[in-house]
Amino acid sequence: MRRAWNRERVERVGFGGIAAGTVLILTIATAALIDRWGGREEEAEALLEYARTARTEPVALALAAAQRHRVLFLGDVHPAAQPKRIAAELIEELARGPGLDVVVLEVAADEQPAIDAYLASDPEDPGILLSHPRTLRQHWGASREYLEIYRRVWRLNRALGPDRRIRIIAADLPDWPPVRPVSPHAAVRLYAERDAYMADRLEREVFARHPHARVLVFMGGYHGIKSGGATLHYGGGPPVNVTWLATRLRERRLADVYTILLDGSPLTAAFGDIRSYGATRVFDFFRSRLPDVPAPFALHVDERFDFLRDPFYASSGPGMNLEILPRGYRLRDVADAYVFLGFGGRLDVIR
Repeated sequence: MRRAWNRERVERVGFGGIAAGTVLILTIATAALIDRWGGREEEAEALLEYARTARTEPVALALAAAQRHRVLFLGDVHPAAQPKRIAAELIEELARGPGLDVVVLEVAADEQPAIDAYLASDPEDPGILLSHPRTLRQHWGASREYLEIYRRVWRLNRALGPDRRIRIIAADLPDWPPVRPVSPHAAVRLYAERDAYMADRLEREVFARHPHARVLVFMGGYHGIKSGGATLHYGGGPPVNVTWLATRLRERRLADVYTILLDGSPLTAAFGDIRSYGATRVFDFFRSRLPDVPAPFALHVDERFDFLRDPFYASSGPGMNLEILPRGYRLRDVADAYVFLGFGGRLDVIR
């Protein structure tokens, strides 16, 4: 079980940080970043000015995007509370504004009966979900913030009536993460199967029934990568290729997903020699250069981010490395918008 837990953490997006908050470490980190850019301070200043003048609230940005895109991907940061709060607020605003038909969650598909039973309960019975803690992603800590996503949909369905009822789809591979310990080879194989399974499930359960459905997908940010792919190296086994969910939906011409990447966590993570509270170089750039700008803030991703090539830090663990491809990619190749969360807030775990 412990090994399965560690493997699930491979996909964390936005979970790192400069380990100590001292001025000295921030100064060293900033100097290292500038050196990595090759002294491209003019481009750095252009991005900083863009962030100072064009930043907006995450929900406001997503609502504007929903006027032009029917499928939004909102990237979760698994140990952080703020992404769940943003998701719940966005569900409310979409349902009462441009419309929302389906919420897709990173929950094992074999939990769908429990979700359906909860949504059908009257009066509301959250105990159905609490008795199935995998619906609340128990392996990261079953939290009140994640529960609120379900409760928001339940309340909206009662308020808006049957003609505007919102469905919740549990899209992930059944029994993921594995309840029982599995071999490293099996874990890698299952991990690589997840996005194909998710795409098949969405095609069957959502787009085959309602081709023009308005959908909000809320999952770890890697699944929202819009192009390219990844290679997962583990121990002495052969490398395993991964094609992410948003890329698969685009390739199948099911949806042109608008991806909003959220970045920032209350926990630090190690990426080789780097420790960060974020999953990307963008996070540490903004953290070091815009310390007085309040978080969270959102930006549309454009060419001003381009000088930060290969923006995701390489996820790695004992005997494992996840490489985002192709090398030299830009943030706008993989996401449409970026949200700087700061430290994201700790989950209120249900005891």
